[in-house]
Formats: sequence, C-alpha cells, structure tokens
Amino acid sequence: MPYPKIYIDALLVNWGDRLFQEPLRHARALRLSHAGIRDEAARVRARIDRTLRRTPEVMVKITNKAASAQGMGAVRRHLRYISRNGRIELEDQNGDRIAGVYALRDLTKTWQLGGWGIPETSARREVFNILLSMPPGTDRQAVRNAARDFAAQEFGDGRAYVFAAHDDEAHPHVHLSVQVRAPDGHRLNPRHKELQRWRERFAEQLREHGVEANATPRRARGVTQRYPKPAVVHMVARGETPRHWVQLPTDAQRDAGWVAHGGVFSAWREMAYAMAKSRAREDRAMAVEMAYFVGAMPVQRDRPVAGRTQDTGRERLDRVAPATDDRTDGVAPDVER
Repeated sequence: MPYPKIYIDALLVNWGDRLFQEPLRHARALRLSHAGIRDEAARVRARIDRTLRRTPEVMVKITNKAASAQGMGAVRRHLRYISRNGRIELEDQNGDRIAGVYALRDLTKTWQLGGWGIPETSARREVFNILLSMPPGTDRQAVRNAARDFAAQEFGDGRAYVFAAHDDEAHPHVHLSVQVRAPDGHRLNPRHKELQRWRERFAEQLREHGVEANATPRRARGVTQRYPKPAVVHMVARGETPRHWVQLPTDAQRDAGWVAHGGVFSAWREMAYAMAKSRAREDRAMAVEMAYFVGAMPVQRDRPVAGRTQDTGRERLDRVAPATDDRTDGVAPDVER
C-alpha cells in the first residue's frame, strides 16, 4: 500500500539530513510544520536528483594554512601571487578594482595600517586564503560572478576581502583572501561544518548564474579518496615523485571506512524504500536510480571485516531496495551492476 505523501516527505527530510549534512545531525522533520516538511522535502529531492545525475561538485578549500598565520609578510606575498604581481585584476568587498603594481602596493598598505591592522609578523592567523573551483569547461564568468555573490553573502559584514579569477588553468577558479577580523573585532574561525556550508552556498550561487553545481560530502557519493594537494599536483607535473604520496590504506583504515559508510548505505536505503512506496511515478523512478547509484559507488573493500562476508556492489544494491522485474515501477531490477 502506498505511503501518505507527508510521511514520505518526513522520511526524506530525516534521512536527507543524515546523508547530506556533515557531520551527521538529528533530522528536523519533527520540528517542522507540514508546509515546512513539504518545502524541505522538495529541496532534498532536488539534491538527490543532482547527485544521481552526477552534477559537477564545487571545491572550496582553505589554502596556505601555515603562511596565513605569519602576518603581513605572508599576506603580501599571497596577494602578489593571486594578482600575478598586479597583472591580474583584484576586486574588493566594495566592488572596487585593483590593477597594477602601484594599486596592489596601496592595497597592502591599507590592509597593514587600516582598521585593526595586520602586523608584519604574527603568531595568529590574520587572513584566510580560500580557493573556489569548478571542473574544466565551466563558464568562467559565471564562476567569477558566483564567487562575488558568495563572498558578499558570507563575509559582507564590513570585513575586508579581495578576490582574483584565474583564467590561465583548465579549472576555472577564484582566489579569495579574507581578513580574519571584522570591524567589530569578531574573528573568523571556520570549522568543518562552515566549510561545508561555504560549498553549499557557492553551489547555490553558481546555480543562480545558470551553472549546474552540487555540494555533497564525498561519503554520500561513496568516495573515500581525497584529491592530492596542489603542491603534489605541481610536483607530478614537473616529473617529480613526492615522498610518502602513494600510501596504501591499512586494514584498520579500510575497516573504519566501511563502518563510516554503513550510515551512508542506510540513508540511501531508507530513502529508496520510502520513495518506492510513493504514489508519484517520479518518486518510484528515482528510487530505482538511487539503488543503481549505490550499486555503482566507487567504495571498494579488499578484505572482509572479522565476522562478516565480502560486500559486493550487488549486495549493496539489494540492501538499498528489493529486486523487482520492472525498472520503472519497482524499486530495483535483479541484475548485476
């Protein structure tokens, strides 16, 4: 018998929160009105749809973490780098453009002496350097515009910042340098959850500018491998082999990864079960695609955990949804993926 729509929507909010929020948190469904559950479920459906279609994922990361804590000397060097020593135009929080060596010099003096000021050397972080990036082929102007709107939304409290768009590499990306202290003295101190929020907001701004973008945690897509650091990429491009780069995971690391992904499989499974019981054909079709998506996840296991058997993609698919013979109306056909 089909489930009531409000029940399916509540389950989506519940398990969507657990799947897409990092770190995992309790669901909000019990605290929302019926209208709130409906609206939130629509957002979860849209996010699931983007994930199933493998919409390009945004990258937002803090760079030069060590250098950022060394005061104005390090800040000056980074501003020279992202502006290519004045050859690439910078844009500040007021929309003013900074181009040329002399304008760059004026900017660094303003940052050093204005407001709270930045000492030449410091034991505390004075500026956060943030990289906003998208895959090759993404519209570069849209990435720049989205970065501008993201910075205004996230740091538009009077905090000083500048950004530069780099068009000389395959990946369209923007370097954003943000002063740690706001005019009221409040210090920026992003944690892991803030970084995920930044990814989500940057993806939202990209979609506002007509670019398909998503911001899901890696684990929700079954991805366990991190991207190599920029320094490693440049070393490989020069033909060098970084020391300690290629390291096979230990058995304990593999087992820990599978324990962590157990919650991911549970979330996908529960959402697929719920949508398979929907009266809406679109929901039932999405349940099928969710099952195939999990079955094709790149997570692999090289050895069984003690007391458990080897886990295959087929078994993961079967756990997400029971097999049927109808791909469109059932939950998952009984085939090997």
